[in-house]
Amino acid sequence: MIIFNEFPVGAATLNLVAAHHAKTESGLRALGVYPGQEMLLMALLTDDAAPKPQNQLAALLDVNHSTVAKSVRRLATAGVVTTKPSPQDGRVTLVTLTAQGLALAKKVKTVCQTVEAQSTAALSPTEQAEYIKLAAKMTAALKQ
Repeated sequence: MIIFNEFPVGAATLNLVAAHHAKTESGLRALGVYPGQEMLLMALLTDDAAPKPQNQLAALLDVNHSTVAKSVRRLATAGVVTTKPSPQDGRVTLVTLTAQGLALAKKVKTVCQTVEAQSTAALSPTEQAEYIKLAAKMTAALKQ
């Protein structure tokens, strides 16, 4: 990768992201989960898997509403989630994991935990904290 010698931080970042993505995708593929759906399933698993407004999920995942709506439709077709209007505001769609979805979301969480453990095994807790801090600073700089 001679061309990346000029951009060592970018190359290191891309290599890490590619390796993390490949390992995660492999585990998710075995579960029949498509990339991107894992984040939605993990979000639905929070707060004891309480129903979540679709617009809240979009904000939480930092994606537009139509992206979440498309994923929710696919997961509903697969029997992983159900949707219903909010009793407080019929314009709001609540998304809930089905029993099948809850089991799947827990398996997805296990995949994510396994990849997290593997990717951080060579780092001390102090190094992990420093990495998180530095990555957040770099992300903020790129979002300006």
